[in-house]
Amino acid sequence: MQLTKAFEQGVCVMAMLTTQLPSIPVASATIHQRLGTSPTYTQKIVRKLVVSGLATSVSGQGGGFCLARASKDISCLDVVEAIEGKVVTFPDSQLLHHTFANSSRLANLATANSVVYQAFAKADDQWRNALANVSIADIIHDSLHGEKLTFVNWNDL
Repeated sequence: MQLTKAFEQGVCVMAMLTTQLPSIPVASATIHQRLGTSPTYTQKIVRKLVVSGLATSVSGQGGGFCLARASKDISCLDVVEAIEGKVVTFPDSQLLHHTFANSSRLANLATANSVVYQAFAKADDQWRNALANVSIADIIHDSLHGEKLTFVNWNDL
């Protein structure tokens, strides 16, 4: 399994919104310039963050995007699911069942689908739990190595 570049860009957007001066939205143009993406691609990523309730959109002159809630309340899992949707590493297509169901000597292998599915579902749950326990604030804090967070206005940098 590999997450897309869109996820990494979503994390970057969330980090920008976290470090932005709270009273000033980050302009869409600022985001796409910093990410090096096209305006339409940036809008697609930010829209997913807004729809999922991780960011808010501020319209009008001086508008842009802000965090929808505190960064300590936004997990990596929230960002993954906002950008990628719910990740299921084994989308069970029942191929094992179809392959072995009509074989009298190997018919028991027809149930292998559920065994494999359960193993991956358990791994997916552990993966989700690990990501759910890491917030955007944790990432920022750990990256600063104990230094105090200094807010900036990304629109002016």
